[in-house]
Amino acid sequence: MAGAQHTEEYRAVIRSLVELRGNKGLSQTDLAERLSRNRSYVAKVELCERRLDIVEFCIWVNALGFDPARFVQNHLTDLPKIIPGNVTASRQVKET
Repeated sequence: MAGAQHTEEYRAVIRSLVELRGNKGLSQTDLAERLSRNRSYVAKVELCERRLDIVEFCIWVNALGFDPARFVQNHLTDLPKIIPGNVTASRQVKET
């Protein structure tokens, strides 16, 4: 089963990246060219057959024309709430 080792949270990140690519009107081939990679690399990431590390994520998001920090803030708004031990979530709980 492809991507079985990935969490639902990771899959949500990838879904957001796929959605962003689609909203930009880019094909997998277009993105692969921007990344100087093969289309199969993009396909494997989007199918969760290959995992992006943090550096690859930043390069990927930049290739789509976004700042990685802003992408996380805008597209993954639920992520800080679901990460166990998240400092931001812990501060919010203590501050309220």
